[in-house]
Amino acid sequence: MPAFKYKAMDSSNKEVSGSIDAANDRIASQQLRERGLRPFEIKASAGGFDIGSYFAKFKKKKVKARDKMVFTRQLSTLLEAGLPLLRGLTILTEQSENPTLREMIEEIKNSVQSGSSFSEAIAKYPDTFNKLYVSMVRAGEVGGVLEVVLDRLAEFAEKDAALMAKVKAAMIYPILMVCVAVTVVTILMAFVIPQFTELFASMGAELPLPTRILINISNIIKGFWWLIFGGMFGGYYGFTAWVKTPVGEKWKDGMILKLPIFGELTRKMITARFARTLGTLIQSGVPILQALSIVKDTTGNVVVGESMESVSAAVTEGEPIAAPLHRLGVFAPMVTNMIAVGEETGALDQMLLRIADNYDMVVEEAVKGLTSLMEPAIIVFMGVTVGFIVLALFMPLFDLGSHIKA
Repeated sequence: MPAFKYKAMDSSNKEVSGSIDAANDRIASQQLRERGLRPFEIKASAGGFDIGSYFAKFKKKKVKARDKMVFTRQLSTLLEAGLPLLRGLTILTEQSENPTLREMIEEIKNSVQSGSSFSEAIAKYPDTFNKLYVSMVRAGEVGGVLEVVLDRLAEFAEKDAALMAKVKAAMIYPILMVCVAVTVVTILMAFVIPQFTELFASMGAELPLPTRILINISNIIKGFWWLIFGGMFGGYYGFTAWVKTPVGEKWKDGMILKLPIFGELTRKMITARFARTLGTLIQSGVPILQALSIVKDTTGNVVVGESMESVSAAVTEGEPIAAPLHRLGVFAPMVTNMIAVGEETGALDQMLLRIADNYDMVVEEAVKGLTSLMEPAIIVFMGVTVGFIVLALFMPLFDLGSHIKA
């Protein structure tokens, strides 16, 4: 029987974790609820190899973030209009265009009809509804403001998606320029240079050093292109697979933070996401320690996430949150000072959301500045590379012309 690792909340709202044997994740969730636990994450244990589970993960389709955002916004609107939860889920099941999401909503509705809370029903789908989502929904149910929490979740997702979209859009042009530059140089080396090589060989004269270097590079690319491109793709996929492991992911995230320009940009993005997540959770009534536990998993950086454990420990001992955050060295002094003011005035959630809005703009400006620096650098690189190729090709022709005049 397969084993599943789980994370759940007990009757005192304390997070517990462990493993359980069950036929599938739904039965595991049911067994945990019978023990008085509220699971929010259930994953198959990596201890053994289940061929059925292995192929099932390829068949399983995920719900896109935009579809989940639309579902959240629509359900919030329906609840605000006074419709019961079951009626709202029924309407969304009928109008959903995504078959995967439609099936998921139908199963959630059936679970609610069977007596499960909405938070327990969505917790069965951790790939779609993460820990942040489930915890906020649970807090909304307890406080009787589910529609308000869903509205905040939709707003949170929209702003987070908008920030990431701006970053990606700003990076498209530099990446496109690099791809064009590499393609042009590869074509020159593989198809144009060999034509000149035959011409130079017929001349019989000694070639200048730049020309010899260019011809040797061209011969390597033409003769071993399969090895070069195979090594590049193999190295890329091998590195991608390695950074998905715990050790590789920690190394990658640590290196990103140390990079001169990209590291600072990453810190600003982490600050924006941290502030918005924590502020939204506190505003929705989630206890501070539980909120910090959730934030740890949503920073997008393993190194920062692990460092957040020291913040949780300090807060547990009665220390205000601003002091341990300052000691991390990840957040700017202005951020920790604003958080300290928010704690002193009792408006921590509002201060965090204000920090998030400010850093959204800071990140956007930083990305624009980065792309403005990258564009001329790429143009200079292309100019130097093409200039070297042209010079190396025409130097023998210049020598030949001087010999003819002589």
